[in-house]
Amino acid sequence: MALGARGESLPPPTVAPLPVAPLTVAAAPQWGETLLLALRVNGVHQDGMVRAVRLREGLALPKPAWEELGLRVAAEPRLIDGELHLLLAQDGPWRWRIDEATQTLELDAPPAAFVGQRLALGAGLPQVTQPSAWAPFLNYDLQWQTRGGSRSADGLWELGLFGPLGDLSSSQLSRGSSGQRSQQVRLETRWQRDDTERLARLTVGDSISQGGSWGRALRFGGLQWATDFSLQPGFLSFPLPTLRGESALPSTLDVYVNNGQRLQSRLPAGPFDLAELPVVTGQGEIRTVVRDLLGREQVVVTPYYVSPQLLKPGLSAYSLELGAERRDYGQRSNRYGPGFASATHRLGLTETLSRELRAELSARRQVAGATALWLWPALGTFSGSAVLSRSREGGGGWLLAGGLDRQARDWSGSLQFTQATAGYTSLGQAQAPRSTLSAALGRAWGASALGLSWVQQRGGPQPARLAQLNFGQDLGRWGYLGVVALRDLHNGGSTLALSWTRALDERHSTGFSLQRQPPVSPGAAADLRLQAQVQRNPAFGEGLGWQLLAESGGRQFAQAQWQGDGGRLNGGVARYAGQTELRAGAAGGLAWLDGGVYSGRRVEGGIALVDVGGHADVPVLHDNQVVARTDARGRAFVTGLRGYQSNRLGIDASSLPLDAELEALEIRVTPAARSALQVRFPVQQGRSVSLRVVDAAGQPLPPATELRVAGHARSFPVGLAGRAYLAGLVDGPNQVLARGDGLDCRIDLVLPPATGDDLPDLGLLTCR
Repeated sequence: MALGARGESLPPPTVAPLPVAPLTVAAAPQWGETLLLALRVNGVHQDGMVRAVRLREGLALPKPAWEELGLRVAAEPRLIDGELHLLLAQDGPWRWRIDEATQTLELDAPPAAFVGQRLALGAGLPQVTQPSAWAPFLNYDLQWQTRGGSRSADGLWELGLFGPLGDLSSSQLSRGSSGQRSQQVRLETRWQRDDTERLARLTVGDSISQGGSWGRALRFGGLQWATDFSLQPGFLSFPLPTLRGESALPSTLDVYVNNGQRLQSRLPAGPFDLAELPVVTGQGEIRTVVRDLLGREQVVVTPYYVSPQLLKPGLSAYSLELGAERRDYGQRSNRYGPGFASATHRLGLTETLSRELRAELSARRQVAGATALWLWPALGTFSGSAVLSRSREGGGGWLLAGGLDRQARDWSGSLQFTQATAGYTSLGQAQAPRSTLSAALGRAWGASALGLSWVQQRGGPQPARLAQLNFGQDLGRWGYLGVVALRDLHNGGSTLALSWTRALDERHSTGFSLQRQPPVSPGAAADLRLQAQVQRNPAFGEGLGWQLLAESGGRQFAQAQWQGDGGRLNGGVARYAGQTELRAGAAGGLAWLDGGVYSGRRVEGGIALVDVGGHADVPVLHDNQVVARTDARGRAFVTGLRGYQSNRLGIDASSLPLDAELEALEIRVTPAARSALQVRFPVQQGRSVSLRVVDAAGQPLPPATELRVAGHARSFPVGLAGRAYLAGLVDGPNQVLARGDGLDCRIDLVLPPATGDDLPDLGLLTCR
């Protein structure tokens, strides 16, 4: 039997299903006794103690202690004294013993004896912080120019509506010139709604179809329901490398991708899987460093190849379109061709294999094909397509396509070819080229880069044969040198371009370029142009940008752009062939929010109406850049919020009065794409004082007691000797509540009118 802390006898615990063996030898272990043991795992002392029950077949540990050690379950749990225990058997994957002198359990276990840990770094579903408000908006981009005696004015308009059910918009192009009738052309009208759970988007109206591996992207009007992985920023649709390792002791893990650290984490003892590791696409190298508590280090180098053309195993993507092909876009408002339907479905089969099925159907032609994408890590991604078509005009036809794409640090390249019969056709392409071949090869070393490419197209309406060379050299603080040489082997003629650019500082740069164009007609001389320019890039927030350019042949050009709270203004002047051209323009957006109309920059992405509690001329920041200022009512109109991503909206507190109290200088919002939000900063007006607080017995309130002005959420701690600071008070009577450990009292104070002292000391006050 076991002895209690005072020496009295304790009955042995009941063990089910095994009975407790009787004690036969005084020096032998007492089966069924409960022990309180120190713990040493793989030679490393662990904090705390562990309770265990000594049995004939091993040592029984309570289930919570077993789980805290992270050991794998090797046998069925058993009930001892009404509590689940797990058995540390003598014949398990571990070795253990009890040091009777120090009452220490010494456990030696291999990494496989511990439960594995999976580290997943993939992004979760985006959580939109608040639904979109109803907000009509108008975008405009106006341009006016004059040259000689002619004048022209163009305008691009977009009228839309944001709301909880999606966004509706329609865009239009206006053209007008002296002596001609003005023209109005509708560009696109559509309504979109996102489904973030399915990562899909529904579009009704004008849209662009997805062409898949061998089809063509078409402008059309109708319905589209398609997968859109961008609705979950950070979601990676292609397979990523998974790292596996193990450690017998708690360790630290450092992961380097192409010598850049990507992850640092703590690991418990046991095996681990590292999934969804973000890496650079293409070929690279991962170095994993595991360092345990004893300083022992394991370094594993793993090569990888990641192809964005593949899908994860089991992941699918689709696109369904039903409508009519758009024709003469930008020239005619409502010209549509015959109706069609198309469907594309992609599926990841394995880590290295994906497939795609696509079909196109219209009254005059039917097309269907399949594509396989296969990753060979040593070389790159191979693709192969087989397509059959049938049309009224050309009968039946087929197309075969294949290719190889490689992206790596040593060299990159691609090889693509297609071969089609004369009768092959597809949507948007009445006559396809009989054969095409394109090849590209690139190599970078040090500060230099070289690229070669070849394109050949035979048959069809536009035969071509082009060869191109690109070379770039980083000159360090002296800038960058680029060379482009193009040879047209089908029509003859060569183009050569030499350029040099140098950054003067963060926003200013200068450069020169020399271009040689082939003659425009037989017998004419080649066109040789030398160009020099200097420019200042506009700031992300408010600021001025400009560009000055001079070219051989007498062409000079100067333009400037100003970006402010209300939009963007631009203007320029050009001189060429004895004529002067003047340009001017304005771009911005208007939105109706919370009963008022606000003007600002173009409505791109999400918009927000920021309320700063009635304080005017306060700078509002988006990702630490000033993008707007509050108006007379303390409101500012902010555009350009990123959909389904965290956006940091802040204010410059130095522009607020000294008696203004802020609970937060920055608020993070996650809007839906193209939506409208209302963001309010909790700004409170009040005075600040210092004081010393005692209780009814005259003793200072204990430190860390919280003081709170009635009607305010902010609390202030009491310091030593009852000293405290309060803010948010008003002239006249105020009530302050005090709460602490067993303390609940109230301070009534009357604040005199403000004087020259910004922080008056009220002296000693009693909390009753």
